[in-house]
Order: sequence, then C-alpha cells, then structure tokens
Amino acid sequence: MAIPIPTDSPFSLANIPFGIFSTQSQPHPRPGVAIGEHILDLKVLVLEGIFTDCEVTFPSDVLTHTTLNAFAALGRPTTFGVRAYIQSLLSQSSSPLHSNPSLLNRCTVKQIEATMHLPFDIGDFTDFTSSKTHAKNTHSGHGHGGIDADMFHPPRAASGRVSTILPSGTPIVRPVGHLPTSASSASLEDLSPDTPVESRTLARTTGFSLAPTNELDFELELAFFISVPTEHFERVPVEKTEDHIFGVVLLNDWSARDIQVPETLPFGAFNAKNFASTISPWVVTLDALEPFKIAHDIRRVPSYLMDKGDATYDISVSMEVIPGGLVERDVAMARSCLRNSYWTFRQMLAFHTLAGCRMRTGDLIGTGTLSGEDTTSLCSLVEQRKHYPDRMFLQDKDEVVFTACCGSPQRGVGFGECRGVVLPARL
Repeated sequence: MAIPIPTDSPFSLANIPFGIFSTQSQPHPRPGVAIGEHILDLKVLVLEGIFTDCEVTFPSDVLTHTTLNAFAALGRPTTFGVRAYIQSLLSQSSSPLHSNPSLLNRCTVKQIEATMHLPFDIGDFTDFTSSKTHAKNTHSGHGHGGIDADMFHPPRAASGRVSTILPSGTPIVRPVGHLPTSASSASLEDLSPDTPVESRTLARTTGFSLAPTNELDFELELAFFISVPTEHFERVPVEKTEDHIFGVVLLNDWSARDIQVPETLPFGAFNAKNFASTISPWVVTLDALEPFKIAHDIRRVPSYLMDKGDATYDISVSMEVIPGGLVERDVAMARSCLRNSYWTFRQMLAFHTLAGCRMRTGDLIGTGTLSGEDTTSLCSLVEQRKHYPDRMFLQDKDEVVFTACCGSPQRGVGFGECRGVVLPARL
C-alpha cells in the first residue's frame, strides 16, 4: 500500500469515500478521498495528469471543484470507474504513487491537519419517517392519540432547511423558542438551561414564554445524496433509483422537544428542527456498500414501491454523549442499524418522485431516526427517557458523536464521525 492503513481505520481500501477538504497552507476547498488516517488530494492528481491513464474517460477537472456535484452528476458507471482507478493507484506497486515519492508526499494530507467542508452544494433536504418504533414513541408524545395504523401507507416525509446543514464538528448553539410555560421554568432572563424538565403535551399547557430549550435532543439517522438529476415530472421506478444515488452519510437532525410541543399540530415541527442538522463529511458510495447488501424484512408495501431487489444495507450505527459538565449523570448511548428503517433508499427516492418532483444533484434525503424495539437501540433522548427517566436532555458543553460501519476491520467500510458540541444559548 502506498499509504499505511491502521487495522481499526474506518477508511480501508475497500471504502474510498469522497469529501471536500482544505488545509491551512491551501485554504481553497477541493476533493479528496479518505484512506487510513490520510486524505488523498484528488486535485493534485488531476494537475499532475494522473487520471489520463484511468480506464474511464471523464472530464477530470471536476475533481478540482469546490464541491462533488459535477463529479457525482457524471453517473454511477463513471464514479465507479474513477473509484476503482484510485484503489489501483493506492494498491498496485507499479502505480505512480509507489514509484514517485515526491508525488505521494504532495498528494497526501493528514486528516488531523485538514478542515472538512460540506461535500455537496445541497439544493433540497428531505427527511423521511422510517422507524415504526420512533414513530410510535414520538407520535403519541406531543398531543396525539395512538399512532395511526396506516402512518407508513403512504410513506411520510418532511422538507428541512438546507441553510442550516452543517459539517461534522461545527458547534451547535442552544436554540431559543416559544415554549409552553408548563415546559419552561422561567423567563428568558432567569432561565437556567441546566435544569431538566419533563415534556408537556398541548392539552396541559397554560401559556407561553420565550426561553432557551431545556429539551435539546439528537436524532441518529443516515442520509443519501442524489447524483444524476431527474427531469421535472419524471417518475423514477424503484428498480432505476440507484442510478441516481451517489452515496451515504451520517445525519444528526437536532431537535428541541419543548419548542416542538406547540408546533406539532397541525403542521409539524418548525423552529424545533430548523436550527441545525449535522452530517458526516465523507460520502460512502453505493459501490462501497454493495458487498453489504442484505434482504430486507417482509413488510407491507404499496404496489408502486414493490421491489424485486428488495434489499437494504447491513450498516450498524451508534451514538454516545460525551458529558461536558462536572456533574456525574446517566449518559446516553445507543446502537442500531439501517434495517430498522421500514423503507429502503430505493423506495424513498421512488416515492419522492412519484408525483413528478424534480431531483437535483446534491439533494439530501434522510432516513429518519433509526430506532429499534430494544431499549439499547433508541436513537433519541425523548425515547430513551421513557425507559431511563434520570437520563437528561443535552446540557451545555455536551458533545454528541455518531459513528457507523459495515463489516469487519481491514475489509470493512466505515463512515467516520458525525459530531457536534452544544454551546449556551445566545440570550
């Protein structure tokens, strides 16, 4: 190998995820791939003419852009070929990375010395509801009755704010909102965000106040980016959807549960969710995930989403809260999997285009919270607190860290980290 890869690295030769990075010496963002603890600078390889020997003919200047949009829009056959060529550059002893130490030195950067950016210029963001457990646990917690038996027929999704999607590592400022007084202990001037409170339903609220959220929460999800765009009014059949998917990232759809209380009915969350969503910076391609395809569970699906290749991916996801305060407390942890998503990536995209919605390169589609039935697989605090009432909502200085992986070390595929630390509200 031209670049050493630690055995426990999420970025093995089998992975080769794409991202956008910069360095202090070269602050202009550019494409790279993660390999071990390093980044392979694709812009340097383009300028050195290395891609002229790639078996796939493509306009290599797309790998000098500040986003992955133009590269992803070339389509899966091209991105597959480029990724395979990069793997050969790293692994074959006859490649220029092996024979030219100067080139290797100029095109490699340590990840700890790089700043990661959003990988795409994101046009639209859609978040599905895909976990029946999460829907059951949260649907009945904000003034609803029991969960609608047909809540997954048809699939449900909501539009999110692109302007507040952030790369991993960006701090999250505690949001201020319109809170029910029964869910807020004081006014904006004297409220202490360190004091945990219970959620209240609409029926029990008596008034409102402006205050920082006391119920800041995370939601552990995955999300995928659109590659080849679709035409307006074009409906993509489920079996053709993978032609339009570039790759997958981790997603934390931060939520303020007490702000959400008065917003939920009849329209759904607004300020409770529009302040921040964090994604991991490295996009794991569908080709890297292909060896980890598994048959999905048998479930009821509308005829227009029936899929002969009904499969999901064997992706394990996990999260932990690293407490930032000095007070010892029960700390949130969870481990779940993509299999807890009722809908597959293919079905989500097929449904999204059912009425003719145009999809653009760089659009982001989230799975929704990936909670499972087991109490250790509940992927939000509002759910965990039903079983662990002493578990507090997120406090200032807490850091939330998501990870995900497929397979075993060395031949496995990892996603890196999706993390964010909570900062005090701006009063």
